Amino acid sequence: MNAEETVLLVDGEERLLDELRRQLRGKFETVTAVGGDRALKILENQSEIAVIICNMHMPGMTGIELLEAFSKKSPATTRIMLTENADQDCAIAAINKGHVFGFLKKPCSTNILIEGIEKGLAHHRLLAREKELMETTMAGSIKLLSDVVSLMDPAATSGSRKIGRWADVLSPHLIGVNRWELNFAVMLAPLGRISIPLDTLLRHNKSESLAENEQAMIENVPKVGNRLLNNIPSMATVSKAVLYQDKNFDGSGFPDDKTHGAEIPVIARVLRILKSLAEISGDSELAATHLDELLRHREWFDPELLLLARQYLIAPETATPESKDPKQEEVHTPRQSTMVRTSTLHEGQRLAADLINTDGTLILSEGTKLSQTQVEKIRSMLELNKLSESTAVVPTEENESPVRRKRARRE
Repeated sequence: MNAEETVLLVDGEERLLDELRRQLRGKFETVTAVGGDRALKILENQSEIAVIICNMHMPGMTGIELLEAFSKKSPATTRIMLTENADQDCAIAAINKGHVFGFLKKPCSTNILIEGIEKGLAHHRLLAREKELMETTMAGSIKLLSDVVSLMDPAATSGSRKIGRWADVLSPHLIGVNRWELNFAVMLAPLGRISIPLDTLLRHNKSESLAENEQAMIENVPKVGNRLLNNIPSMATVSKAVLYQDKNFDGSGFPDDKTHGAEIPVIARVLRILKSLAEISGDSELAATHLDELLRHREWFDPELLLLARQYLIAPETATPESKDPKQEEVHTPRQSTMVRTSTLHEGQRLAADLINTDGTLILSEGTKLSQTQVEKIRSMLELNKLSESTAVVPTEENESPVRRKRARRE
C-alpha cells in the first residue's frame, strides 16, 4: 500500500461507503465522502487523489457531474464509475463528460473492486510519469532557447535573471499563476530578439539612435517570440504572456489591439512591471524610489500588482518565509571571486564578473551560471583569441568539476 496514493470513495449513503471501506481495509489508502459536494471539498484540501470511485446515481450532484468536475480540477485522477446498470446514454455521457477510465457493476466483489483500483492506480502512475517526462523535456527545451538568447544578447539575459529573482518572490502571492509558466515567460520574454541583426541589438543596448525599420524590429520582438513559442505544445499561456509583455494596463502599448485591464494575461502584467523596474534600477539595488518612478505612469500598470511589488520586493522584511527565494539570497550575498584559466571553465560555474571580449563587447554577464552551450562558445572564442586567458568565478563547491568532486569523494 502506497500512502501517497489516495483512493476516494463517493456514494450517497454512508452504509454503502462502510461496506466499501470494509472490503478495502489494509489494501489501499482510502478516503470517503457522502455526496459530490463533500468529495469536491476533500479534493480542495487533499494534495492529490490518485483514483476516485463514485456511484452514478446519488442525490444532489450525480456521479457524471462529479467526475466531470474532477476531470477539470484534477485531470491526473483516474475516474471510475460504480453503477447497477448503465444504459448506453449514461455510459456515453460518463465517457464524454466525466472522461471515465472504467465502470464497475454493483454489486461488486472484493476481488473485482481491488483489480479495478489497481488498474486505476497503474493508469495514474503512467500519467504521472508522462507528465514528469514532458515537464523535464520542456524545461530542457526552454533552457536551450534561453541559452541561445544569452549567446546572442547577454544584456537581455542579465535583465532576465534579475526579473526572475523578483518573479520567484512574487509568485506565491499571485492567485491563479503557475510558477513554472511564470519562470518560463521570464526566461523567454527576450526570445524574439534572436531575429534582430547583432549590430542593431548592440546599438539598441547602448541607447544609440536606430533607423525606423530597426526600431520596428525592436517593437516586434514580443510578436516574434510569440510566433516561435506557438510551435511548442503546452506553451499557450507562456506564449500569450510573451506577446503581451509590453502591453499597458490602460490598453496602450504593444500589441495595438483593444485588450486592456484584466483581459491582459496576468503573467504579462507582472512582466510589464518587473521589466520596467529592471530598466529603471539598472545595476543598483531595487528601492522604493524606483517604484515611485513607475507611478508617474500608473495607468500603465496593474494597481494590485504594484501593491504586491511594493510589499514583497521593496519591503522584503514584510514578506512571508515562503516568498523568500534562496537563489535570490545566493546571488546578492557578497562573495569573493577567484581567477581561473578561461580554458578550464565548465558547466555549472558561476561568473563573478562580466565576461568581455577583446573588442569590449559583453559576452556573458556577471552571475551567469554556465551551461554547456555557453562553455562551447567560450572555447570557440578562445581559439580565435577573442577572450582573456583568465576569468573571475564564484569560488563555491558547486564550481568544482564533476571529475574533481568524484575524486574528492574517493579520497
